[in-house]
Amino acid sequence: MKTGPFLIADDFGLGAGHNAVILDLLEQEKIGGTSVMIDGEVDPASVESLTTCRRNGAQIGLHLNLTHSFGDKNVSAPVGILMRQSLTGTLPSDLDAEFSRQAGLFKACFGFWPDYYDGHQHCHCLPGLARLAARLPRDPETWMRVPLPSSMSGLSRNIRAGGLKTGIIAALAYNARRHFIKAGWPVNADFSGFLRLDDPPQAAHWLPRLISAASDECVVMVHPGSATDPAQCPGHAPETRAVEQKILLGR
Repeated sequence: MKTGPFLIADDFGLGAGHNAVILDLLEQEKIGGTSVMIDGEVDPASVESLTTCRRNGAQIGLHLNLTHSFGDKNVSAPVGILMRQSLTGTLPSDLDAEFSRQAGLFKACFGFWPDYYDGHQHCHCLPGLARLAARLPRDPETWMRVPLPSSMSGLSRNIRAGGLKTGIIAALAYNARRHFIKAGWPVNADFSGFLRLDDPPQAAHWLPRLISAASDECVVMVHPGSATDPAQCPGHAPETRAVEQKILLGR
């Protein structure tokens, strides 16, 4: 796994406009990888472009998704419902098959297993789901992204940038990390990139600071994209994606 900081763009496949932004950042080497929502806008041309970027050193991961609906293509539920089910031990029995289906579709499209796995809204770190994610197919070098800063100062910085939800996600990730390591997965040593995605000015203030403070071993999550793409995520201001694109282009 690359040292860095290593910037990963989430949500490739959400929409064609977002894809174009992420591909441009990859080709300019402003970011080091992207996580693919495999049920989204992932056409043969996108696969070819991402594969070319991978040959040039980028990493292409699978963005496991249980909370964003792509119609009848995928199993999905609002993150609040999924969280409640995971905490009460009432997760639907079909989620293991859903994770496996997404991994298999990635392999069918790209011809290789993901370079790494992560989760939309960090679903792969929820109780019960981390155990399922740890069983996913992989190559020996495939790693699992864990959204857990390695130091108290890093955690504090990310909580200030991303809000109190950051502490909840980090606590869940702490437990998930034990599942992944026990199952033999390589994991990232450090993590950053929590932002208030519904607040573009706050994102503009904090993203440069998080990148500047990131350790050499840190994976930094970013969400660049197009503010005008009709496909957007609930709770994520479209303008924030454009803000992140501008900041990353200026690196």
